[in-house]
Formats: sequence, C-alpha cells, structure tokens
Amino acid sequence: MPEDIASAADEAHRCFAIKAYRAAMALARAVVEATAKEKGITSGSLEKKIDEMAGQGLIREDAKDAAHAIRLVGNDAAHGDLASMVVEEADAREVLDLMDDILAEVFQSPARVARVRASRAARIAAARSAGPTVRT
Repeated sequence: MPEDIASAADEAHRCFAIKAYRAAMALARAVVEATAKEKGITSGSLEKKIDEMAGQGLIREDAKDAAHAIRLVGNDAAHGDLASMVVEEADAREVLDLMDDILAEVFQSPARVARVRASRAARIAAARSAGPTVRT
C-alpha cells in the first residue's frame, strides 16, 4: 500500500483512539478517494470514482456499497451541521472497519496473491533446474 494512504489510514485510527470520531470519518473518506486516485481513477466526483473502482474490478459490489457509505458519512463530517452532528463510537468503528476492508481488497489481497504465485513459480523453477530425481 502506498505510504501516503497507509499514513492517512493510520491517522484515522489514531483520531478514533482519542475519540475524534468526525475527524476519523473524514479521513476515512479521504483514504477512499486517495485509493481511487492511486489506481488511476482521477476524474469525477468520489461517487463516480467508487463506481469506477467497482467497474474495473478493483472492489466487489459489497465493497462498493461500503465505500459509498464511507463517502456519505465523510461528507457529513466535513460539510454537515457540526452543532447537530452526533457521532457514536460504534458508528466510527464501523466506518474504519469498512475502510480497512477496502484497503485490504485493493492493496493487500492482490499483493498476497502475487507473493504466493511468485513463490510457487520459484519452487517450480528450482525443481526444474535441479533435474530429475533418482528414486531407489
């Protein structure tokens, strides 16, 4: 995962830890948008970027729904009526969990699959270069 995205996600979790729930949700939204941009999806609203991530197969349909939920609560945190906005700990926790799921789907799972494939290819290449085995 790119360092800037990892850093912002970590900051969102640190905001949560000090009960800065609105800040955590606004950062979660920023992380989703930065993730789309990292994948080359740079034009249009965040709503369109999320839909395009799903369209490109970067995220599943349920992750798309999660990203839209993050977008909406992040918008509320950034643009809402602060005097009337009450954010519960459980809601903020849920948003961060969804953010983490999206990051895992876009960055961590593909990297894990690539490592497994590379390891398998290396084992096969090593076995072929070792030549035939003699059994007694």
